[in-house]
Amino acid sequence: MSALAEGSPLVVDEIDRAMHPLITKYVIGLFNNAKTNPKGAQLIFTTHDTNLLSSKIFRRDQIWFVEKDKTESSDLYCLAEFKDAEGVKVRNDRSFEKDYIQGKYGAIPYLNYDWKD
Repeated sequence: MSALAEGSPLVVDEIDRAMHPLITKYVIGLFNNAKTNPKGAQLIFTTHDTNLLSSKIFRRDQIWFVEKDKTESSDLYCLAEFKDAEGVKVRNDRSFEKDYIQGKYGAIPYLNYDWKD
């Protein structure tokens, strides 16, 4: 609440870790609403909750992905900048969550199945 009152940034690692999903959406909504955030406070957070990947909650420029490669180097990129194989930007009417789970935006885990039982 102090970030909203002061108009300051709030950085949270794993915002959904200790809150009910509805409370998480409520907090995000406070920051996305001009009436409850008149000073322009910014919420920056990480999450693994794909339910938040929705155009009803975020604009495309508010969604960022981090993808690690096999060398553990990270690449940060915005959904608004993402283009599919045909060079077309992601439309607002897409299901961001479904497309993400299907791997269309990258940032999916690299799984190594070469272990022995």
